[in-house]
Amino acid sequence: MLSRVKLSSHFPVFAKFISTSLPIHGSHRGGRHWGKENSLETYRRAVYEAQTEILEIDIWKTNDEHLVLNHDGIINGLYINQNTLQKLQQIDSQLITLDQALNEFISIPSLVFFFDMKDINAIPLTMKTIEKYQIENRVIFGAIDRLINKEVQKQKPSSIPICADTETMLKIFQAYKQGQLNENYPFEHDILGLFLESHTRSILTQHLIDTIHKTGKPLAIVGSLLDDPKIQKEMIELGVDILFTDRPDILRQTLNSYTK
Repeated sequence: MLSRVKLSSHFPVFAKFISTSLPIHGSHRGGRHWGKENSLETYRRAVYEAQTEILEIDIWKTNDEHLVLNHDGIINGLYINQNTLQKLQQIDSQLITLDQALNEFISIPSLVFFFDMKDINAIPLTMKTIEKYQIENRVIFGAIDRLINKEVQKQKPSSIPICADTETMLKIFQAYKQGQLNENYPFEHDILGLFLESHTRSILTQHLIDTIHKTGKPLAIVGSLLDDPKIQKEMIELGVDILFTDRPDILRQTLNSYTK
């Protein structure tokens, strides 16, 4: 496990996790098994039942300047960025805004928000929202699309860490295979990430994680395999830093078994 004390000197958000050496508990879109993902219902259960430490949410902007939480950017055939909030909520009553989510959970100071940026046009308003709520020390950024990711990097405060995009991670894994991944590697990001699926599981070895940690970077993983408590335990033993799961309830049980 990478030292969070050292990480927190650059990124204050990690100071919230210094008291434990276990992986940080992240809820992917709240937890889809509870109901509609990216909704208040799933977020509430992730926070209040599973005691999650990071809420992962997907952000888009409507054409009337509202930030809404949705993964695909399309609701019943309507593109979010081409429609108003009112019209979209008439179709999807569970569609919520970023303001609604923050107002719901802002009073829980230990809770961190992982903003997965899906819409490049949502970035400026997201930065203003972070400033409005004064949550610079409670945010981690991510964007799997490289162009969006690079734009986030340009606009975000330096104190907010950002996770690598998919294209960058593929290059990093290639560098690892070639023995070129070390502290001198020209990293662009603060956190590295991996989608843990059946076809990528073989990549995630102790040697890879140790190599990543030697470069001073934490590793976050997400994927359907993380719904399995056996896989969760394997990731804990390997020393993965952040686990994002669609089953926050199971991950909480798994992590609690290490503290008894």
